[in-house]
Amino acid sequence: MPGSPRLIVSSPSALFRVDGQDNDASSDATGSTVQGVRESPRRPGRYVVTLADGREFVVGVAALSDVGGSKVGVALTEGAVELLARESRVATLVDRALATLARGRRTRRELQIRLRRLESVPGLVELALDRLEASGVLSDVDVARAEAAARLRRGEAPLRVRRALQQKGITGTAAMAAVSAAVIDDGFDELTSCAAAAAKRQRALSTLPPDVARRRLVGFLQRRGYSGTVIRSALRILADSLRAG
Repeated sequence: MPGSPRLIVSSPSALFRVDGQDNDASSDATGSTVQGVRESPRRPGRYVVTLADGREFVVGVAALSDVGGSKVGVALTEGAVELLARESRVATLVDRALATLARGRRTRRELQIRLRRLESVPGLVELALDRLEASGVLSDVDVARAEAAARLRRGEAPLRVRRALQQKGITGTAAMAAVSAAVIDDGFDELTSCAAAAAKRQRALSTLPPDVARRRLVGFLQRRGYSGTVIRSALRILADSLRAG
């Protein structure tokens, strides 16, 4: 995985063919002999393994160690080559997922949908996601908490926030827990939030006839997830503030 320790070798010659090294001719015939091992210039923490038949696999140091493929001239078994091929595909999925996460928060389901466009074998996608979760890079709990706090601050009602989290793949229980935690941490008050959203929206509707403006304002607040009771209370607060002003 990205960020894995660099491949450690006892000497530079460990990664290159030694003059006079006796190689199995049958291995060369099958193309399973390691001809080159180098760190990937584009994918830090990955190593490019080149076999005699021209096949290349980009894998992490753990996979390289598992197959014993860190030395040029080593003849790999068929099983080792298959493992390299699988790990190369998984590494590509992990790197794509990391690139997506670098651009913004994503849940496991959102990444799953993206990765399945690249990989037809669901098991490899799940393996890549499992590794990201195990490393702590991918966490639905963290995404839910951050998303809940951000949406509440934007003036969305807790009900709408919970639904939005569930649409992103967060379970109902986890979504409710995240919203509850955000409400407590931020001291969120639903009526105050609704009234503030109503006041802001009212300014944009001020040129419309009063009945049209009210209808649109109510619809706006409903779409943000506020209940009828909270909306009516918020509109009374807004009317009182307008009269006082």
